[in-house]
Amino acid sequence: MSRTIKEIYNEAVRERNRRLELTEFASDSKLSVMNGVLWVVATVIYSFETLLDVFTVDISEAINNRINGTPNYYANVLLKYQQGDELIVREDGLAFGYAQVDESKQIITQVSYVENTDDSNIDSKLILKIATGAKGHLEAIPAVELLPINAYISKLKFAGTRIEVISTKGDVLVPRLTVFYDGAVPEAEMYDAIEERIREYIMGIDFDAAVYVSRLTDAIRAAEHITDVYIDDAAVPVQGVFIACHDTDGHIQPLQRIERMTYTASGYLKESSRKDEEAELPTFREAITLRLENYEI
Repeated sequence: MSRTIKEIYNEAVRERNRRLELTEFASDSKLSVMNGVLWVVATVIYSFETLLDVFTVDISEAINNRINGTPNYYANVLLKYQQGDELIVREDGLAFGYAQVDESKQIITQVSYVENTDDSNIDSKLILKIATGAKGHLEAIPAVELLPINAYISKLKFAGTRIEVISTKGDVLVPRLTVFYDGAVPEAEMYDAIEERIREYIMGIDFDAAVYVSRLTDAIRAAEHITDVYIDDAAVPVQGVFIACHDTDGHIQPLQRIERMTYTASGYLKESSRKDEEAELPTFREAITLRLENYEI
């Protein structure tokens, strides 16, 4: 932190008075030539120290904002990937880049990361999950497109860094719940409202965020005319909130019940398409059991 002009001036005066060869110039008058020179010099020194303070702050911010080689760096790099374009070396020869930025070719819209360690490797592996599409309507990037994406990240990664980029189909959400309503509207309208609330819940979840059973049931309960959301332990099939993940080969895995919360394998949720390997998984409407509230009990 820079000193004040007064502090610099007083220090200069003390230093002057210590030197015998300058004692004849000693004076308490602020109008003396020597004190005037000292004040001007103090002002110049103060200006220089202030510039150094500004420079130090700027350098610190630049260093702190530098994320080269960190997980965030690779996540940001993937968001800038341009499908079909070739990386070229910059004119200064210090990095790769695209000849022209084209946002229409930037197909990766969501990225998250996790560091994975195993006993066979001392260094951890950085696993980057990616997806394309708008939030709430995310999709996996086809395997054929993952090849150039991995080649792209290999050119940009730092030597010795172990990185794997994956993109899998969304985890299928199966909310097997009993929902009670007041009977003020038709059953079909209630199912529509419940589906809308579930989709809004999915839309509100950040990519690769935790999935909570209580937040899903709260979202459904917030629909108009719904009186309760209940997990019936005696129901067949067994009720609860379930998800079915896809592996990296695109094959569906068995349904897993969420006890309280979990994380998705793909980073996002979706409804069963009722096609191919998802043919046996119910849609939101099919999974929900709707019951009329009996106020006489």
